[in-house]
Amino acid sequence: MDISLFFTPDEIDALGEIGNIAMGNSATALNSLLGRKVTITTPTVGVYESSSILPSLNATTLAICVEFNEGLYGKNLLLIKDYDAAIITDLLMGGDGNIEQDNVVLTEIHISAIGEVMNQMIGSAATAMANMMGDSIGISPPQVVRPDSDENIARYLDGATPLVQVSFDMEIEGLLKSKLLQLMSIEMAKEQITTLMHFGEEPEPEPPKAEPPKKQQPPVTPSQRPAQPAAPAYRAPEPDYSPWAERSQPSSKMIAEEKQQVRAVKSATFESFDEQEDYLGQSDMPMSNFDLINDIPLQVMVELGRTKKSLGEVLNLGIGSIIVLDKQAGELVDVIVNGKRIAKGEVVVVDENYGVRITELIKG
Repeated sequence: MDISLFFTPDEIDALGEIGNIAMGNSATALNSLLGRKVTITTPTVGVYESSSILPSLNATTLAICVEFNEGLYGKNLLLIKDYDAAIITDLLMGGDGNIEQDNVVLTEIHISAIGEVMNQMIGSAATAMANMMGDSIGISPPQVVRPDSDENIARYLDGATPLVQVSFDMEIEGLLKSKLLQLMSIEMAKEQITTLMHFGEEPEPEPPKAEPPKKQQPPVTPSQRPAQPAAPAYRAPEPDYSPWAERSQPSSKMIAEEKQQVRAVKSATFESFDEQEDYLGQSDMPMSNFDLINDIPLQVMVELGRTKKSLGEVLNLGIGSIIVLDKQAGELVDVIVNGKRIAKGEVVVVDENYGVRITELIKG
């Protein structure tokens, strides 16, 4: 279908940019899980009749249904071929990823594993979208379904048709070059575009409220004005420039009173910091106290999450086992210094190393 009937060129570019950033973060998450370089790039946006999407793939496919329930509202579908899912799950379970394309069998374990992989990928994508749109975005746990090859995919998107399809090139280094499809309703796509384009705009100020007209007072004639008493003229006291010897000497009673007042009032004294600064700046001080403190080593840890397992469950862990933590995908991680939590942040990758971007400081 002609996409220009539904979207302007700027809106098409915005959809591609949203997909590019979101799937770029998904690729980073998948790279961490598989231990191989993964790229998901080159988004291509189109509009298709929902009934024609699955038959055009010519391959058995898994569909991952994602529902947005905060910030954005609606459903997305991710379509991945069985062969691609088999390679990903084999790598996740400790295999080498070498799968015969004509001999692909996905068991319930494989489907559960690909669901967990997609959960991590979509969580990272949601975090990227939240940063891009300036709002928190919540998703429900994704559900993996297997549609028939000739099925109308609209049934998983509340019957919406036509559908927006964003196609990505997905590559796993040395193993796979394929396509990953994202499907959504036109309304969902429009909502993403609107949220992105309005991000950063300041609300228009409200027009000032008109003040009620003041009631004009009738003019006052001179005869109506009340007589004002004349203000007493103020005369500054003349300074006394007479010599000390010529001034009148105070009586002994006045001197006694002044002495008593001097004893009762104690002037405030303040510590001079100039001398202290000079002292700290002397060259014979080899190192300031702050330098001593700065050299104390601290242990910094980042906690992704926690969980509890029985002894039997721990003994049954092996290569490829998945441990589900008490934090959702995309949730902020804890930064801990010497056993005390001081901040929260999001996981980033810097020059192939993991890092944490601080987003919240914890006081106290």
